[in-house]
Amino acid sequence: MPEENVRADKLGGTARRRNESVREVRAGAQGAYKYISADNHIDLVWYPRDIIQSRIAGKFKDAAPKIVESDKGTAWQWEGDIHAFAADGKDWAKYAKRFDPVEVEEGKLPPSDPEVLLQHMDIGELYAGVFYGNTRKWTFKDKELEKAVYQAFNDWAIEACAHAPDRLFVLPWLHAAFPETCADELRRLADRGVRAVELSPNDMAEGVWSPVWEPVWDAAEETGTVICTHIGDAAGTPYPPNEHGQSLAHFSQVPFNPAGKHIAQFVFSGIFDRHPNLHVSVAECRIGWLPFLFQWMQRCHSDRTPDSIHPLREEPLHYLKRNMSFTFEEDYIGAKMIPDPEFLIRDSVIWGCDYPHEQGQTWPDATPAMERMFTGTDPDLVHEVVWARAQRIFGVHGPNGA
Repeated sequence: MPEENVRADKLGGTARRRNESVREVRAGAQGAYKYISADNHIDLVWYPRDIIQSRIAGKFKDAAPKIVESDKGTAWQWEGDIHAFAADGKDWAKYAKRFDPVEVEEGKLPPSDPEVLLQHMDIGELYAGVFYGNTRKWTFKDKELEKAVYQAFNDWAIEACAHAPDRLFVLPWLHAAFPETCADELRRLADRGVRAVELSPNDMAEGVWSPVWEPVWDAAEETGTVICTHIGDAAGTPYPPNEHGQSLAHFSQVPFNPAGKHIAQFVFSGIFDRHPNLHVSVAECRIGWLPFLFQWMQRCHSDRTPDSIHPLREEPLHYLKRNMSFTFEEDYIGAKMIPDPEFLIRDSVIWGCDYPHEQGQTWPDATPAMERMFTGTDPDLVHEVVWARAQRIFGVHGPNGA
């Protein structure tokens, strides 16, 4: 393997970089698929220019997100200000290079174009995928505009899912800053065929534990809609500068801070006693740190005074197994813990490709990472983690329609 295509780590292994191996496109070929990915992305940079403008009321169009050519390049503008870069314009070629060595047809926006997205899934042997929009959500000065933008995005997500309903789970957003809107929006989305939505604990006007969310949990349980969350920060939070270690420190700890707090709140708030059929999936949190969290939650449950309002009927691990799932991409420590029941994560972890982000090192070819993570692991357990568990959670029929 050429040295420039190898990424070594301190644990004694290597993973091939993206340009080392590319599989053929086998569009829809029976038996070609190996994985269902519970964590993928359609980032703001890849949104089509009409995503909001063609779906929002006329009174909001001037202030709503639009793509402009600025002195900083192709960019997203809303409420008169430049906020982010965009690929749907003159800068397309610069961003298309991120998919090397997979060629992208000029002008196409791979993650947000369902036809190209399905081709890329075929390349990576992914039958189905859950797709998160921009993990730092849009925020606006005009809150009525903000609500309208969220609904416009959701209408686009519905259209994207409809292109291949058993394969594409493009997550609409419940607007966590406005809990009073979320239950009605969830029911509207469920009526349109949506089976999973994103709700960001980072943006919750009230904490996970708050009674204001009960109508949402009711609606999700009644409609069978999966609540998906993703690591990250609150809407509008800037990334820290790459100075004095701030950026590296941030990305080193972001899988578990504040995700650990939210996981514990979901369990200890009693939500899953009141809603035993509710499922919450936590994306990109990785899993190597979860055994300690789970063990310590067990310890707190056994050693501390029960909650005065919602004492749990079962121990925390019961809910973590029954009602929650946790995704990882290329977690060599966590993967080695999965088979051993003593590490407590065997029954709740699911794999995610993190497409198209390169940090996962799992697209277009997940084989090197899979071989390293799962060498010696029972093939039935591997299948459960990379396919069957996500298939059940998200209601995927599969290529044979089973």
